[in-house]
Formats: sequence, structure tokens, C-alpha cells
Amino acid sequence: MQSPLKGNDFGVSVILIPHNNAERFNMRMQRDVLPTIKAHPSWKFQLIIIDNSDEDKKQQHDFFKEDNVEYNYTWPGNNIMYGPAMNIAVSMCKYPYFIYICSNHGRMYDATWIDDLINPIIQNNKIAMTGSLYPSCNPTDMGFAHHLPRVHIQGGVFGARTEAIAVHPYTHDERWKHWGSDIYQSYKLMAAGYLLHPVKTINSVWRECLPSPERWKYVHDYSE
Repeated sequence: MQSPLKGNDFGVSVILIPHNNAERFNMRMQRDVLPTIKAHPSWKFQLIIIDNSDEDKKQQHDFFKEDNVEYNYTWPGNNIMYGPAMNIAVSMCKYPYFIYICSNHGRMYDATWIDDLINPIIQNNKIAMTGSLYPSCNPTDMGFAHHLPRVHIQGGVFGARTEAIAVHPYTHDERWKHWGSDIYQSYKLMAAGYLLHPVKTINSVWRECLPSPERWKYVHDYSE
């Protein structure tokens, strides 16, 4: 599916948050991210790396050179966990839409996966996140109203509206700032009146390996 915006008018930020696994990060970049970017030469990209590793690895990651890409790297100094790192990344986003990709797991099978995540957000301003929709715990377990739908966008790969996440940032609550952060954030957005949109060409699962992953355009599972 092609973007409803013309190429020169369209930009997207891409966020990765590596943690002490440069080999997996480099594979994700070379095998999945770079081919996706090269398949969209008329788009503008901003690549944001918030490195939660124990050491500053900017020089190791400074291999990325593309004309249509702005590259931003930040090392917080230690592992500040997923939610706080996402908030830093979102504050750096210069485009109205962003993609998050897990740097440790996942695989791209069709470069138009990014179109499928972004297009629904462009077409409906009530949609805050797109991706794989899965059942959640009772919202009251996390302090939300019981009437909210018990679903969430799984956090391995997703698209999002930058403004929605900027206004409703990830929590710093120690209970949910890493594990369960995708569930908490989904409830937070739905409580604010936003929609979560399932994308059937994407499949993101937690700690399992999908059989025949090539059935989807992008898969996040427990394989490489």
C-alpha cells in the first residue's frame, strides 16, 4: 500500500533502543532497517537511537549514511529502561509519525510493512498506535477504568502518532516502565480517547517463535 502523502511531503522517525547487543543491532540495521529505507527513496527519515547499553557505542553505530536520513544517537549513560528511553526518543522526533523497532528480535519480509503501520494513522487522527493487537490484563490492575477494552499494541514493533505519545508519555512508575510498558501505554492512550489499530500484515509476539513467519511483512518474535 502506498502512502497517501506524496513522497517529498512525507517523513517518518524510526526509533531503536539497543541494550548491550551490538551484533543484533547491526543485523537489524543492515537486514531490516536499511533495506526498508532504501525502498522509500522519496521519503524523509529520522533515525533515532537511544542506546541503553553500558558503554557509549556511537562510533560503532556511525556507519549509517543515506541522503534521505537524519541520524540521531543518544547514550543516557546507563540502562534507563524502555519507557524513559522512549520518552527521550519521542522528544527528539521531528516528524508527526514514528516507528519503533526492537533491536534484538524481528525480521522484515516486505519493505512496505512500514506503509501498513503508518497509513492508518495518517488517515484517522484518532488512531494513536498501530501494530499487533493482543489481550491485556484487567485495566484496573494498572489503575485504569474497568470499561476500557482489554487489549494492547504489542511493543516489539509498532507505528505511532508522535503528538499522542508526547502528550501522554510512557510512565516512570517502576512497576510499568519496562515490563508491561506496552500494556500500560495502550491503556493510557485509550483512556485519553485514542484508538489502537490492528495491522494484519505485522505480527509481534512475546517470547515465542512464529511458524512460517514469511506469511507477514514484518515479524517480531523470539528468533533473530
